[in-house]
Amino acid sequence: MEEIKNNDGNFENAAEFDDLNQINDTFKAAPVSDDLEPDMSFTGRLKRAIKTRGYLGLCFIIPALIMWLIYASMEAFPFGEESVLVLDLNGQYVYYFEALRDILTEGGSFLYTFRRALGGEFLGIIGYYLASPLSIIVALFPASMMTEALLCMFLIKTGLSGLTFAIYLDRTRKKNPVLTVMFSMMYALTAYAVVMQHNTMWIDSLIMLPLVLLGVESLIKHKKYKLFIISLSISVFSNFYIGYMTCIFVALYFFYYYYAHSEEERNPEGEKRHFLYSLIRIGLCAILMVCITAVMIWSSYNALTFGKTEFTNPSYGFGQNFDFLDLVSKMYFGSYDTVRPEGWPFVYSGMLTFMFVPLYFFLKKEPLRKKIATSILITVMFLCFNGSTLDIVWHGMQKPNWLNYRYSFMVCFLLLIMAHRVFEDIDDLGFKPVLFSACAISGTLMVLQKLEYENLPDLTAVWASLAFTAVYLLMIKGVTFPKAQIKRTSVIILTIFIGFEMYAAGLANLMALDDDVVYTKRTTYRNHMDLYTPAADALSQMDNSFYRSEKVVFKRTNDNLALGNFGLSNSTSTLNADTIKFLQYIGLASKSHWSKYQGSTPATDSLLGIKYLLGENKSTLPEYYTEVLYRRGKGTANLNKNIYAYRNPYAMSVVFGANEALTDIDLFSDDSEFKNPFERLNGIYAAALGIDSADMFVNLGQSFPTTSNLSSAGTTNHTKYTPIDSKKDSFISYTITAQTSDTIYMYIPTTYPRECELTVNGSKKGTYFGNETHRIVELGSYAPGKKLEIKLKLNKENLYIGNKDKLFFYYFDESVYLDLVQQLKGSEFNITEWNEDTLKGSINVQEGDELIFTTIPYDKGWKVTADGKSVETFEVLDSLIAFRLPAGEHTLEMKYRPACAMYGSIISLTGVVIFVAICVAERILKKKGIIGAPVPVPDNAVFDTADISVDPSIGEASSYSDSASDENAPDNTEDPE
Repeated sequence: MEEIKNNDGNFENAAEFDDLNQINDTFKAAPVSDDLEPDMSFTGRLKRAIKTRGYLGLCFIIPALIMWLIYASMEAFPFGEESVLVLDLNGQYVYYFEALRDILTEGGSFLYTFRRALGGEFLGIIGYYLASPLSIIVALFPASMMTEALLCMFLIKTGLSGLTFAIYLDRTRKKNPVLTVMFSMMYALTAYAVVMQHNTMWIDSLIMLPLVLLGVESLIKHKKYKLFIISLSISVFSNFYIGYMTCIFVALYFFYYYYAHSEEERNPEGEKRHFLYSLIRIGLCAILMVCITAVMIWSSYNALTFGKTEFTNPSYGFGQNFDFLDLVSKMYFGSYDTVRPEGWPFVYSGMLTFMFVPLYFFLKKEPLRKKIATSILITVMFLCFNGSTLDIVWHGMQKPNWLNYRYSFMVCFLLLIMAHRVFEDIDDLGFKPVLFSACAISGTLMVLQKLEYENLPDLTAVWASLAFTAVYLLMIKGVTFPKAQIKRTSVIILTIFIGFEMYAAGLANLMALDDDVVYTKRTTYRNHMDLYTPAADALSQMDNSFYRSEKVVFKRTNDNLALGNFGLSNSTSTLNADTIKFLQYIGLASKSHWSKYQGSTPATDSLLGIKYLLGENKSTLPEYYTEVLYRRGKGTANLNKNIYAYRNPYAMSVVFGANEALTDIDLFSDDSEFKNPFERLNGIYAAALGIDSADMFVNLGQSFPTTSNLSSAGTTNHTKYTPIDSKKDSFISYTITAQTSDTIYMYIPTTYPRECELTVNGSKKGTYFGNETHRIVELGSYAPGKKLEIKLKLNKENLYIGNKDKLFFYYFDESVYLDLVQQLKGSEFNITEWNEDTLKGSINVQEGDELIFTTIPYDKGWKVTADGKSVETFEVLDSLIAFRLPAGEHTLEMKYRPACAMYGSIISLTGVVIFVAICVAERILKKKGIIGAPVPVPDNAVFDTADISVDPSIGEASSYSDSASDENAPDNTEDPE
């Protein structure tokens, strides 16, 4: 039998070599062609690409298919009534996508929207949530299929994650298709990729990371810049927040890669002062990237200046976030803990990865310098997880609000790259080290089980991890077996099992996420939208003027964005702190990063221009709110439900003339003369009219509480009430007497909300002092002389009541209010043309009303012209826009044109032009042979194919015979551009 020498210098018979060729037929590279002039037409190049790189398509399709099966198993529509909506995707993002869909399909402004908390910039929301190029998918689906559009987006992003990781492996490692498919599945379906998928704007950076790092390597080795600039620009543009973290990792990876590789590897062209020039090149490329993405970076930063930077007050003192074993526990199958503030990093990347990572440091062919560099980088990343100060730096100097360690996918990337490298050299490594590693991680798991780690349940984590480890051991034994048939079978079975593991792990993670924070049913979302959408659409068709509208009964914080209502309710990380505080100070449920249309009064509605209210019934609205239309809801769940629109005839325009005294109103400071929302509303109306007082709200006298089973003590600006006997009910009660038949309202101050049950004369009125119920509450109308007992029942917690103000109960004098509103309506802005970033019309300013007051949040981006001349704006009531006009008739125009959008677009366009110009100039210079002249190939050149070898464990022809990291091996990093 003929003998053939293999890669290791050993001999095997020709029959066995034929077996290896059969393995190669499973996934094989392009055969060496006898044709030295290949077809260079588009069709020919396409065929060649499919033949040589067709397996990359599987790296997209298989992860996307697995993710689809996971959602099908979760009974997502159409396989059930579940949806992809969970946590902030359910509470916030889905409505942003609804608004984006409206803009893309019906037209609208990308700059500004009145659908959020009186109004606010929209580019920041785009930069924070919607800038992904794939967001356009929502416009390709009908409005009734938003949840399906999001599911489609998730699946495409999962597939792209696998594809980009595969491209990285394809360009930097031996061409091993099966291995590439195997590891691309694991990258696309890591715990981070699955659990954080509902934060879809973050996943774009996970997708782009392999290409960004491939660009870094190409920039260092070959001075190639295009891939780096393009991929990093997409990452930062898609989401500046995670893009910022990617930039930090790029800086770390640059130094890691440079140190990890020898001079010959990192500088094949022998450039002098290569490190310095490489550092300069990457710095210049980063600057160009910033220019290209300037419009989104600047707009996002501009949005943060409205209050997000002060959203939390983190401590920068160093502390340990978790114990070291806690992180180890997150490496196992089914190790979900929580997305709440106490959660640990999501770093699970497959049990095979966990088993192989320790073995990386025992590879004989891996250079010592690379092992040292890798260990340093991994250690740095783990220290960033564990060190509170470093972790805060990664998160933009702010402590995350839930969903911690948002950069942990970068560690997953590193772990998978290390594991892949081990698999490449599995034959040289042998089976025994793998067995030792498997025993080590299994023993550690048993210790963690004994320590009763809650994130490692016995069946779905401990036993499942042990089972997969055992199966992989058996398969690796087969992979290291000398016989080719056993190798091939083992590799195929191993790939199948890894696919099953990633499916099972993804399903386990989503089920745990559902238990933790609960997925919303599709019917819940659609029933709400289908109930309100017909009435909202009909209202906009009936009245095409500019107005604000809300719902009689609060439903969803962000549904105004989907319904097209210009309202008060909103929740977003790109918050406007002053607007939220203003709404809170006039008695609405508003704090932190959200505001809700709860706690309003007729005086509030008129001041803020709430012209229409949508609801199933009139509820407690005043008689003068008149019904103007109704529409039946869509869908079987809403067949017997109607939504009515009620008109408020006393709603003010969002712009009207007021007295100069309004500029003297101080709402926010501790020295303000106003101590509660009722006094503030009275004060605003009085100042706007230039009168001494406006007693719409009349206090019912000081209220002194009686208590039951409570002790009291003074604390900072509060009285603290503590239950005496925790087994008994605890109450605090107030007794008041109705003086008129007008509506009575209550507001009790506190800085420390603790929800209580509220009753009036034994009748339940819901709760109070909760996070959302600490606001003005309507107690009802009663006959004059009627005594009322307002009772608060504590829920076993201490209760804190502010002691700066003892006036908690007011009645609303409707006759005074109606008179005041009529006076205010004398100098209203008549808006004749409008969109969400432009208001045009006329205003007749009366004497004494030369201060033009708006209920539009103050923003320097608003530009005002009157009679064609620019007018200076300023801030009033610590939050709203105002300007001055002389008495008389004026044409008025307000346009939102923020500098971040105008100048940012110019900078971005300039950056793109510079980048294109550099690319074109480079191409011209190459064609002229001035730079990068190609090495001439003689006409009689013959390709030497003796160097081509077969990797029997994977079945792929390789362009070099040794490890990809062998310093003597040819460079396999093709020009990725």
